[in-house]
Amino acid sequence: MKLKEVIENVDRVKPNEFDFADKVRWLNEAEGMVQTQVLLLAPEEIVTYGVEDGELELLVLPPHDKLYEAYLKARIDFEHGEYDQYQNTMAMFNGMWREFAGWFADMYRPADTHGRFAGEQ
Repeated sequence: MKLKEVIENVDRVKPNEFDFADKVRWLNEAEGMVQTQVLLLAPEEIVTYGVEDGELELLVLPPHDKLYEAYLKARIDFEHGEYDQYQNTMAMFNGMWREFAGWFADMYRPADTHGRFAGEQ
Protein backbone atom coordinates (compact mmCIF):
# COMPACT_ATOMS: atom_id res chain seq x y z
CA MET A 1 0.00 0.00 0.00
CA LYS A 2 1.24 3.49 -0.78
CA LEU A 3 1.97 5.97 1.98
CA LYS A 4 -0.71 8.40 0.79
CA GLU A 5 -3.29 5.59 0.52
CA VAL A 6 -2.90 4.76 4.20
CA ILE A 7 -3.37 8.40 5.13
CA GLU A 8 -6.35 8.86 2.80
CA ASN A 9 -8.02 5.69 4.13
CA VAL A 10 -7.61 6.79 7.73
CA ASP A 11 -8.81 10.33 7.00
CA ARG A 12 -11.92 8.91 5.34
CA VAL A 13 -12.94 6.78 8.32
CA LYS A 14 -11.49 8.93 11.13
CA PRO A 15 -11.69 12.62 10.20
CA ASN A 16 -9.07 14.68 12.00
CA GLU A 17 -7.26 18.00 11.90
CA PHE A 18 -3.70 16.68 11.66
CA ASP A 19 -1.74 17.50 8.53
CA PHE A 20 -0.08 15.15 6.07
CA ALA A 21 3.36 15.78 7.60
CA ASP A 22 2.16 14.69 11.06
CA LYS A 23 0.79 11.46 9.63
CA VAL A 24 3.96 10.78 7.63
CA ARG A 25 5.99 11.23 10.82
CA TRP A 26 3.75 8.74 12.65
CA LEU A 27 3.93 6.24 9.79
CA ASN A 28 7.72 6.58 9.95
CA GLU A 29 7.46 5.36 13.56
CA ALA A 30 5.61 2.22 12.44
CA GLU A 31 7.97 1.71 9.50
CA GLY A 32 10.93 2.12 11.86
CA MET A 33 9.54 -0.67 14.05
CA VAL A 34 9.20 -2.90 10.99
CA GLN A 35 12.77 -2.18 9.95
CA THR A 36 14.41 -2.59 13.37
CA GLN A 37 12.25 -5.19 15.11
CA VAL A 38 11.33 -7.44 12.17
CA LEU A 39 13.90 -6.88 9.43
CA LEU A 40 16.59 -6.42 12.12
CA LEU A 41 18.18 -3.41 10.45
CA ALA A 42 20.56 -1.18 12.37
CA PRO A 43 19.32 2.34 13.16
CA GLU A 44 21.60 3.85 10.52
CA GLU A 45 20.03 1.59 7.87
CA ILE A 46 16.47 2.79 8.50
CA VAL A 47 14.68 4.43 5.58
CA THR A 48 12.23 7.23 6.40
CA TYR A 49 9.68 9.04 4.26
CA GLY A 50 8.97 12.71 3.68
CA VAL A 51 5.79 14.48 2.61
CA GLU A 52 6.94 14.21 -1.02
CA ASP A 53 7.00 10.39 -0.80
CA GLY A 54 3.24 9.76 -0.88
CA GLU A 55 3.50 7.50 -3.93
CA LEU A 56 6.03 5.15 -2.33
CA GLU A 57 5.00 1.66 -1.26
CA LEU A 58 5.34 0.85 2.42
CA LEU A 59 7.30 -2.26 3.39
CA VAL A 60 4.54 -4.43 4.83
CA LEU A 61 2.44 -6.04 2.13
CA PRO A 62 -1.14 -7.36 2.24
CA PRO A 63 -2.68 -8.89 4.17
CA HIS A 64 -0.52 -7.48 6.98
CA ASP A 65 -0.44 -3.86 5.75
CA LYS A 66 -3.58 -3.14 7.79
CA LEU A 67 -1.28 -2.54 10.75
CA TYR A 68 -0.34 0.88 9.33
CA GLU A 69 -3.92 2.17 9.48
CA ALA A 70 -4.36 0.83 13.00
CA TYR A 71 -1.17 2.57 14.14
CA LEU A 72 -2.18 5.86 12.54
CA LYS A 73 -5.66 5.70 14.11
CA ALA A 74 -4.08 5.02 17.51
CA ARG A 75 -1.78 8.01 17.19
CA ILE A 76 -4.74 10.23 16.32
CA ASP A 77 -6.64 8.92 19.37
CA PHE A 78 -3.63 9.59 21.58
CA GLU A 79 -3.13 13.12 20.29
CA HIS A 80 -6.82 13.84 20.86
CA GLY A 81 -6.49 12.68 24.47
CA GLU A 82 -8.94 9.84 23.85
CA TYR A 83 -6.96 7.42 25.97
CA ASP A 84 -9.58 4.67 26.29
CA GLN A 85 -10.01 4.62 22.51
CA TYR A 86 -6.22 4.75 22.12
CA GLN A 87 -5.85 1.65 24.29
CA ASN A 88 -8.44 -0.19 22.21
CA THR A 89 -6.84 0.81 18.92
CA MET A 90 -3.35 -0.05 20.17
CA ALA A 91 -4.61 -3.46 21.27
CA MET A 92 -5.86 -3.98 17.72
CA PHE A 93 -2.51 -2.78 16.31
CA ASN A 94 -0.57 -5.03 18.69
CA GLY A 95 -2.55 -8.06 17.52
CA MET A 96 -1.85 -7.19 13.89
CA TRP A 97 1.80 -6.58 14.74
CA ARG A 98 2.19 -9.98 16.43
CA GLU A 99 0.51 -11.67 13.48
CA PHE A 100 2.85 -9.96 11.00
CA ALA A 101 6.05 -10.39 13.02
CA GLY A 102 5.30 -14.07 13.66
CA TRP A 103 4.50 -14.73 10.02
CA PHE A 104 7.64 -12.92 8.85
CA ALA A 105 9.87 -14.77 11.32
CA ASP A 106 8.42 -18.12 10.23
CA MET A 107 8.77 -17.33 6.52
CA TYR A 108 12.15 -15.60 6.39
CA ARG A 109 14.00 -16.37 9.65
CA PRO A 110 15.61 -12.90 9.68
CA ALA A 111 17.93 -13.66 12.61
CA ASP A 112 19.57 -16.42 10.55
CA THR A 113 19.87 -14.43 7.34
CA HIS A 114 20.33 -10.79 8.37
CA GLY A 115 23.89 -10.63 7.08
CA ARG A 116 22.80 -11.64 3.60
CA PHE A 117 20.01 -9.01 3.59
CA ALA A 118 22.53 -6.36 4.59
CA GLY A 119 24.81 -7.27 1.69
CA GLU A 120 27.38 -9.20 3.73
CA GLN A 121 28.85 -12.54 2.64
